[in-house]
Amino acid sequence: MPTDDELASALSRALDGAAGLTPEAAHGQLAAGARRAGLRRQRRRRAAVAGALAVLVLGAAGGFASGGHLPFATTAPADSARPQLSEQRFDELVGLFLPHGTVRRVGGGWSADRDPHQVGKVLTFDDGSGESLLQVTVQYTADRIEQLGCLDSFQTPTDSCTRTVLPDGSLLVIDKIRSRSDDGVLEWRAFWAAPDGRQVHVTEYNGQPSRASRPAPPLTDAQLTAMVTAPQWSEAFAALTPVAGTPDATVSADAHPSPTSTETADALLDKLAALLPTGTATADRDAAHTRLAVTADGRRSSLTVAFTPPSQRGLDDLAGLPQRPPTPLEVREPMAGGGTVVVNAFGNGKTATDNLLHWTVTVYYPDGAQLLFNEWNGEQFYDTRPGVPALDLAALKAIALSPAWRA
Repeated sequence: MPTDDELASALSRALDGAAGLTPEAAHGQLAAGARRAGLRRQRRRRAAVAGALAVLVLGAAGGFASGGHLPFATTAPADSARPQLSEQRFDELVGLFLPHGTVRRVGGGWSADRDPHQVGKVLTFDDGSGESLLQVTVQYTADRIEQLGCLDSFQTPTDSCTRTVLPDGSLLVIDKIRSRSDDGVLEWRAFWAAPDGRQVHVTEYNGQPSRASRPAPPLTDAQLTAMVTAPQWSEAFAALTPVAGTPDATVSADAHPSPTSTETADALLDKLAALLPTGTATADRDAAHTRLAVTADGRRSSLTVAFTPPSQRGLDDLAGLPQRPPTPLEVREPMAGGGTVVVNAFGNGKTATDNLLHWTVTVYYPDGAQLLFNEWNGEQFYDTRPGVPALDLAALKAIALSPAWRA
């Protein structure tokens, strides 16, 4: 059976995926990516009740396709006249798509009694080549399927991903990701989504979420496809309540999430490049994530920049800044003319100082606009390494305070 730490890891991964399939804005990537990196590195030290974590895993599993928000914020009342689906019957449906092997339940892993819009199960499956953790969720959401897609490989180590629009307008995604550490853990996710809000999700591991016990997860691409697209799930959907406000969305073959416009990203990167200290070399310009690789004195890092126009939320953030406790290395300074600049460095989580992995500068303008820089040693955002960055915090701060950003 999975240990508490392994279920905690599964929860972390499910929550991690909640923002993964729709690319976040650049400023969201910085905060969310750093937080997720910290959660993963701490997962083996966590202790929790196994049943409760299994419940939370199922509650979060649907969210990993929804662009960062769990899909049940707007709900419709449960219909008492709907047919009921027992746990035994759900197990039978799952078993229809598993090859020969041994299935074992995870305590507390049955979600039907807790949400009228979803039913799901956490279990282990062993086909003779080693036990694997398996999560299966059938649900209604308010997701627009044109906003669903592959996890962003900038934030998550990804071996491959396929996104296929089927002839009936539904969507099939198979995403194969791997652990950020060198533990050999593989996580394969498959989901099917229909324009009316129906979704089927399957996540499998090559062992437990924190320990590999076999070369690959047990289900192949073809088996995952057959499982998530099976018409037999109509029995489960009949027992669920659709989410109020489910969009009547259609999707075309070339539909995909729309990140920050390339024009805006290129303009930000142009300004960043022009403000770099003399002698700093640049490479690997990535407009999709507003990232620029920089090298100074032989040290190579990556820099991202994000600008948020004036907004009420920005004003609220600025007004609430004094009430938020600073992290250990955070330094806040008022700016001439109003606003605040915040300089920070942190490692495995915002409160960690050993090892340092991220160096950030945030400018809170008095009109509610925000400017955020993040620097780390590595190419992708998940690939953070300790060491001295190419630019120190003083250099980052000087760049951030340039009037060019508001020109």
